[in-house]
Amino acid sequence: MTFLNFTRRTLLAGATAAMAMATAPALAQGDEQIIAISFPNSSTIGAVTTSLNRSKEYGAEMGYRVVVDDPGSDMNKQINTIKTWIQQGVPVIVAVVPQPDVFESIAKQAREAGIKWITYGETLENQDATVGYAQYDDGFRLGEYAGEWITENLGGEANVAVLGYEVASWGQLRGNGIKDGLASTAPNAAIVAEQDAINPSDGLSTTRTLLQANPDINVILGIEDPATEGSYKAWVAAGKDPKDPNAFIGGMDGTPPALQYLQEGDNVYRASMAIPLLEVGEAIVDTADRLLAGEETGNVIVPLELVTAGDEAATKYLAQQGFE
Repeated sequence: MTFLNFTRRTLLAGATAAMAMATAPALAQGDEQIIAISFPNSSTIGAVTTSLNRSKEYGAEMGYRVVVDDPGSDMNKQINTIKTWIQQGVPVIVAVVPQPDVFESIAKQAREAGIKWITYGETLENQDATVGYAQYDDGFRLGEYAGEWITENLGGEANVAVLGYEVASWGQLRGNGIKDGLASTAPNAAIVAEQDAINPSDGLSTTRTLLQANPDINVILGIEDPATEGSYKAWVAAGKDPKDPNAFIGGMDGTPPALQYLQEGDNVYRASMAIPLLEVGEAIVDTADRLLAGEETGNVIVPLELVTAGDEAATKYLAQQGFE
């Protein structure tokens, strides 16, 4: 690397950081108690939005202002915003950490500055607590149920596509759980394709391509319901029977479209691991409050609930998201 390139990169990095500081909101004002949440892509996932809106409402009841920042998939933007929060001295930072190793030093900086650090859905060495899920276990339960269905309805054999998200550790955990759960109850089911997809458009385009390459795929499992919602649309667009008794689509998180498919109960969308959305939103605030009071909370794990076709739980979770 030449000195000129080094200088340019240094100046660009400095300019980026300065821009983040200039545009980030001045959160810490007087004695105001702030819970700052950094959650990539939160504004695009309805279930997550419901949880975080509950955090805001519940936080206000508890005397906190809950602020949510969505950096999309731009990890550098996320890091710069968190560094700004550290400089502003917010009392609590809650963060989704796409790559835990990258965030260890940032979490350490926050804690050295007297800030409580809560990791959402993951565990860091430098943290005060985790609020989230047993990602592997929840994925395992989806795969296990799919395998039970395959064994009961298809004689234990199926051609399976798994939609994952390998760039994030939580995606790896969910994906590995799904595959291990499937193998535990349907060892003869063949995983014929694995692709990353976590939103509806990716799920649609990826599944369309997979079905063209392997039209015998009859089970699609995803780590995110938005992706498998796209899979359902691709399935129908490919001219396949939406009520095919030999097909299974299932995802995770319990988004409204997925829950509506399950509420209908008579289609190939057969399962979702649904997040207890309101409980998670409240758990974030409760954990922050307890940490600020000097408690050692340990990790707060909220288990996801398996919702299957025709299950009354689909109606319950839809109501939590404003769908009656």
